[in-house]
Amino acid sequence: MPPPRKKASAPRRRRTAEEARREILDAAEQQLGKAGPDSIRLQDVARAVGMSHPTVLHHFGSRDELVRAVVERAFETLSSELVGAFAMIDIDIGERGTERLLDRVAVTLGERGFARLLAWLLLSGKGLPKGAPTSPIRRVAEAAHEHRQRKRGARAGDYEDTLFVTVLVALTSFGDAIVGEQVRLNAGLGSDADAARRFRSWLAKLIVAHVEGGPPKRTFVSGDKPGKF
Repeated sequence: MPPPRKKASAPRRRRTAEEARREILDAAEQQLGKAGPDSIRLQDVARAVGMSHPTVLHHFGSRDELVRAVVERAFETLSSELVGAFAMIDIDIGERGTERLLDRVAVTLGERGFARLLAWLLLSGKGLPKGAPTSPIRRVAEAAHEHRQRKRGARAGDYEDTLFVTVLVALTSFGDAIVGEQVRLNAGLGSDADAARRFRSWLAKLIVAHVEGGPPKRTFVSGDKPGKF
């Protein structure tokens, strides 16, 4: 029996340090999307980009540092995309525009595997990467509130309400990327892509209805102390 053939690797070529880091991160991200965080192996990444294992170590130091760099770029990419989307909006985004934003988040967190990677970092006790943006959710909330103020003026509501909406979307999107398929299946909604799309469409309507109607008024019960909602 002839010996098994070695898997062909990409041809090696000269790159700048920036090009090498970018290609390594791209390859690691592809591995992440296919099979989750445990699939990111330095040897496989090196082979995919036509580099030696020591070269990858030279750029990132260790597998853990490479994984952290993937998360750091994911945070920056997601927050920049969403902040940029709000900055480009001059009219009310409405339900369809909100749904498109939710779709974009779903692709980044789910299909590209970033939610699984973030969960893996947190549950393994490794924490968030040192260089990750400190407040990506706040950045998005600030952009959303600026848009809300442009459209509604004095009726925009306070910033905390917009922050609560942003946190709701963040928690929902993260949970959906991790267990959404199983939860929808268990609820009898189906586990296919159309069920996920219908849920995001419903969530978009809920968000727009809240934003357009303004924050709910707080009702007080016995023992409550009046305060700002």
